[in-house]
Amino acid sequence: MINQNNDSETLRILLVEDSEDNVLVMQLYLKKFPYRLDVAENGQVGVDMFKQAKYDLVLMDIQMPIMDGYEATREIRRFEGEQGRSKAPIIAVTAHASEENHRMVLEAGCDDFITKPVPKAKLLEAIQRVAT
Repeated sequence: MINQNNDSETLRILLVEDSEDNVLVMQLYLKKFPYRLDVAENGQVGVDMFKQAKYDLVLMDIQMPIMDGYEATREIRRFEGEQGRSKAPIIAVTAHASEENHRMVLEAGCDDFITKPVPKAKLLEAIQRVAT
């Protein structure tokens, strides 16, 4: 969790990422912003956390053990549909920038994608694009 500010301006973000290094980078990038960042170490944990709390945005790694980002995104979308919840924006975070991967993340239910290594400016732009 980055920011424990409880005011209504706080954006609650779920980061689903198995690499501790990437988690640290994202935390560093976002620490000065009014965001609360919760971290899930794989897709299954991310889905479970999503079902337990309301998130304004999900940053979803694609290649993870146990449950990958494609499957986790589909599970989140299925849950939202079953619960009648509005769709939370999901940004895929992937090392693969091919058109095929872009198509696959969109088909899985992601709203946007950014490629690794993620520059801070690109991350902030992507968050602004989907969170407004």
